[in-house]
Amino acid sequence: MQNLKLISNNYNPNDDCATSIQVERLLSNYKKHHESVDNNDDALIKKVKDSFPIITNKNGEVRILGLLQALNSVEQITNFKTDKKLKLSDLENIDFKLVPPSTHHEMYFNVANDSNYSTIYNAKNTFLDYYDLAKHANYLLKNGKNVNLLDDLNDLQSTDNLSSRDFTYRFIQNNGSNYLRAIVSKGRYKFYDNPIALYIAISVLSQYIKENNRDFICQKLIVTDSKLYAYFLEKESVTIRNGITIQTGLILSNSELGDGAASFNAYYVIRNSENKKFVGLNSPIASINHGNNPIRIEKSFEQLNKFEKQRIDAIAAVEKVKFTKKLTRDDLSKVATLISRHMPMRQTEAKHVKDRWLTFVEAETALKNTFSLMDLFDKLNSFLENEDPDIQLIMESRISRLLRHFVKK
Repeated sequence: MQNLKLISNNYNPNDDCATSIQVERLLSNYKKHHESVDNNDDALIKKVKDSFPIITNKNGEVRILGLLQALNSVEQITNFKTDKKLKLSDLENIDFKLVPPSTHHEMYFNVANDSNYSTIYNAKNTFLDYYDLAKHANYLLKNGKNVNLLDDLNDLQSTDNLSSRDFTYRFIQNNGSNYLRAIVSKGRYKFYDNPIALYIAISVLSQYIKENNRDFICQKLIVTDSKLYAYFLEKESVTIRNGITIQTGLILSNSELGDGAASFNAYYVIRNSENKKFVGLNSPIASINHGNNPIRIEKSFEQLNKFEKQRIDAIAAVEKVKFTKKLTRDDLSKVATLISRHMPMRQTEAKHVKDRWLTFVEAETALKNTFSLMDLFDKLNSFLENEDPDIQLIMESRISRLLRHFVKK
């Protein structure tokens, strides 16, 4: 899915911390863009603030360097988004048009003689699904029966009990055009949008920082019109031996289109003295399910003590790995088997990364070149750096599994 907007922010040593007021602006900006949707949003934001306080140092700052720049990136995207509570009867001049060169149709409409809107992503099918029309509609559009579909929708609009039910329409503006990116039902969906999910993550991390007296950096933040990936890494690395260091951290990933839960995973970055590195990802520590209330989410984050355990376990495991060991043909065969096995979700997108890496391994083996475990993982890391973040997370979790096979017994 191609994003309309994407901002990527990488940590710079001159980056700043953020104050609690600047962090809380995530919630006030959210409210500004959603104030016309539902008065219950005020109650939700209050519960979030009550359940997740922001802990600061004596200067009123959260001890996460680079956080201010990350917050500014999120705000840039938020300013282009808005939600509107609409009924079917509010939609005017509905039409469906082919999007060349594909055979795919999008929906076009107006709202109260306002701007023109068109659907993107899966919004057209979501809209039609609410009226049990998606499969029928796509069949009609495929066969040039647009008029029949419009007649069906006109009939629904004139039926009071069907046209009066409202939903939240999620819009975004891009290059002067207005798009409908999703439709959600408030009855079963809590609005843990990117700003709220990030606020919760910062709150939880600020508590951890206070309890463990460790500073963090916001190593990287990627925010699109629908997704957020925030990488929080301990500022100080732990030296293992012979120039090998490890830094541990937490990754927040969230989608605000209602497809699944936000997740909080532990991760680590291992480097050697030649600045070769790789990233590993552990299993989720906590989640923000879009159907949960703030109190239930707070209980989920009580398990954050798992992070400290995973951190200790990761350091202990790395101490047992001989990264300079030259890999044998049997080692490479084992690596190829492990990385090929049980490819998870989004496997078609991740497959080309796996194939590219295995081709490299096979070529090096054929040339009888020798390389170390660090060389191997560094090469895979280089393949991942410009990939979609979801694919990076898939492959980084696979790296963690691979690493466990090289822990000395």
